[in-house]
Order: sequence, then C-alpha cells, then structure tokens
Amino acid sequence: MSAPFQKRSSVAHSPSGFGFQLAADSRAFVHAPSRPKQSGRGHAKARERGVALILALSSIAIMTVMLADMHESTGQAFAISTTQRDELQAEMMARSGLNLTRLLIAKEPDIRRVVSPIYRSLLGRQPPQLPVWNVADQLLTPFCNYESARRLSTGIDFGGADGLGDVDGMCEIISFAENSKINVNAPLSFEGDTARQSIAMQLFSMMGGYQSPSPYDPLFQQRDRDGNFTSRDIVVGSLIDWWDFDTNRTAFNPGNSEISNSGSEDSYNRLDDPYEVKNAPFDSLDELRLVRGIGDDFWATFVDPRPSRPQDRVVTIYGSGRVNVNEAPPEVLLARLCSLLQAQTTLCIDTTEAAKFVQLLQTVRTMIPLPIFTGRGDFMNFIEGRGGARDLYPMLQGYLGPDNPLLFTPISLTGDQRRQVDRMFVNGARILTIDVTGRAGCRERDEETNECSSWRATTHISTVFNFHERWTPPPPNAGGMPGLGIFHHYRIE
Repeated sequence: MSAPFQKRSSVAHSPSGFGFQLAADSRAFVHAPSRPKQSGRGHAKARERGVALILALSSIAIMTVMLADMHESTGQAFAISTTQRDELQAEMMARSGLNLTRLLIAKEPDIRRVVSPIYRSLLGRQPPQLPVWNVADQLLTPFCNYESARRLSTGIDFGGADGLGDVDGMCEIISFAENSKINVNAPLSFEGDTARQSIAMQLFSMMGGYQSPSPYDPLFQQRDRDGNFTSRDIVVGSLIDWWDFDTNRTAFNPGNSEISNSGSEDSYNRLDDPYEVKNAPFDSLDELRLVRGIGDDFWATFVDPRPSRPQDRVVTIYGSGRVNVNEAPPEVLLARLCSLLQAQTTLCIDTTEAAKFVQLLQTVRTMIPLPIFTGRGDFMNFIEGRGGARDLYPMLQGYLGPDNPLLFTPISLTGDQRRQVDRMFVNGARILTIDVTGRAGCRERDEETNECSSWRATTHISTVFNFHERWTPPPPNAGGMPGLGIFHHYRIE
C-alpha cells in the first residue's frame, strides 16, 4: 500500500521526473480546446472589419448622393434667385424709364420756353407743343443705358453724376401721341350722329373707298374668316355698331356719306363660339378682332402693319376724334381730310396727287425735325397752297419752283369746310402711349463694342397716359389733372 502512495507522491514532488512531464502534458491537454476558440475570435474580428468597410462605403455613397442632391438644390436655388433678381431689376428699369418719360412730358412747357427764341427766328412764330416724347429714348440714355451714354461724344462727363453707374441693365423707350392715328372708337369730342358720321368717313377714306381704283380693293373682294363677303361700308357699320349704345344696325352710304339705321345689328350668335355685340366703347385694340370683317389681312394692312414698331400703328381707340397735324403720318392726315372733302377734290380721288401729298410731307419732316404747323390754320394754308413767305407751301414753291411736278395741286375750302377742318385737327397731344422695355442680367457681350447682346431677363410695360382735361379725376380723388397724367391703360409682361 505504501508503494503506490510513494509513487504518486514521487510523481507529485519530482520536479524533473516523469511526473513533471505528465503534469505538463495534462496542462497541455487541458488548454488544447482553447485553440479553436481563439481562432474563431480572429475570424469574428475579420468579419467585423469587413462590415465596417461596407458601412464606410455605404456612408460615403449616401453622403455622395446627399452632396450631389444638395449641390443640385443649391444650384437650382441660386439660378432661381438670380433669375428673380434679374427679373426684378428688369422691371425696375422699365418702371424707371416709364416714370422718367412721364416727367419729361410734364416738363415740356419749360423746354418749349427755352427753344422759343430759336423757333421764332426760324419760322417767325411761337412754337407749338414740342413732341419731346419722340426723343425720350435718346434724351434719357444716361439713365437707361449708362454704358452707351459714356461712349457718346457729347463732352459731358456722366461719371460724376449721382445715381448713375453700371447697373447691368438698360431700358428702351417708345412713346408717341395717340391722336396721330385714326380713331375707330367713340370720340371724346363728338357725340351722336356727328360722332358716328365722323368715324365712318375716316374709316372709309382710310380703306381707300374714295379712290377708284383703290389698291385695297382686293382685300374686300374675298371671303372673310366667317366665309362672308364684307365690303367697306359693312366693316364701317360693324365697327360703329360695336361701340354705339343702340341695337340698330348702322348703314353708311358712301355716296352722300350719310348714316342711317337699317334693322338690327349683326349677330355673332351663329359662330362656333358665339358672343354679343358690346354696345360700349372698345377697351383694347385686340377687341377689334371681334368685329365682322377684321381678320388677319385687315389687321396687317390697316391696324398694326409692323408689330415690332407700335408707333407705326394706323388706328387707335384712345383718340378724341381730332388728329395731330404735326404727329400724324401723311396717310392719316389725308384720310381725315378726305373724310370731309370726299370726292370733291383730286387730292382724294387721284392716287398720283395723294402720293405727292404723302411724299412731300414725309420729305419735309425728314429735313425739318421740328413741328411744322404751329396752328390748325397753318395746315389749312398748306393744303390750300397759300400763306406768307414763311408758310410751308410758298416756301416749297420758292425752293422747287412753282410748276414742279413734285408739288400736289392745292385745294379750295369753303368757309364751312374751313370751320370743320378747324375742328378736325389739333397741333398738340393729350393722350400718349409709352412702351418701355427693361433688360437686366447680361449673358453675353459683343467683343468689339462691349455692349450686351443677350440678356437673362426682359420686362415690357405698355401704358397709355391721359393728360386730357376731360378725364380729370373728380374730387376728392384729385380735383385736377395730376402733373404726370393718369393711367388710361397699363399692362406688364
């Protein structure tokens, strides 16, 4: 029994014997299962590192998408804000040009007093109202186009002026007198049958009705947009029926220029999109298209032959019925004059004489950039070929020769006709159109002139200003005509 005990004891206590080796092997056996566990922990760490890489790549991808979206949103917001800034600046440029033009027109009497001595020395009489609105775009260049004003050789240094500078914008102004056109609306100066007859004769004359043959005859020998043949007198009657207040059809007799009623007004109820006659004055030029016989051909011939140049428009709905002898084109003056004379003179029925009148007056206006007729009497002297040495027709006779074929044959007016002509014509303007286009945000410049050739934003303001005393706002609104006039029409686009 002691030997086994001793053997176990010797094994336990022998540091260098077999027992020690057995113990070591036992410890090795005991720790052997831990090796696979330690290897699994390494694989877990490897897996963790793989997941972290995937998360990092995913985060980078998400951040890239977010950054791209943020960049796109920021770019869009910047583009929108830039566009809004340019549009606002373009609108302000247009408004500035409009208000400056109103101020220029209001200051016309002061300008007239300054040039009065020069005008008297040339024509020997006081100047009429000066059409400063025609040169508003040139006079207001320092405010509307600063860079262009700096390049002008005027000897004026605009750089030291307060409020002027490079604003990356400009404005263009077109202004003209509405009484330089033929009025097709209810006139302010005439009423009842007098108004209807006056408008009818003007329209018939404008359409070449008193000429035989007339260059406008083919226009009235084809079907209109509704498939009907519409003669000149039907167009005249339809235009008047639109704005007169009764429901009777207007019949115009070109032979004696009389106005009469013949049944009910034309009905537009048979059209695909029916409507009624307004029986009230026109509110806009576009409203003319609703009248029978006024299609695209009529519009392009008599209403608005050059849409890009509103000053070349032939008709108006804002006139008083009286034509400005200094502003109206010669064709309009001739049409208004022939509405009174009709077929009584060769000036109205002979196309050659009419062409002489038109060409002569156009040439004179090109050579003399000042109002030619200081009063309605001067115009009557011109068409009658009489007056003093400083009247227009005698001056042209002295310059061209009394028998020059370029001169039209003067006409003779009776006392009653002279009184009517005196009522038909004026030498001033009270209702004016002011069209202003504002531009901002230069996109591209010309390399040679450094002028902007392309703009990011454009705003157009079309207005009609009324200075006519008949339209004075009543108290308590004003009680008097404001110095800058009142809006008769306003449109911004």
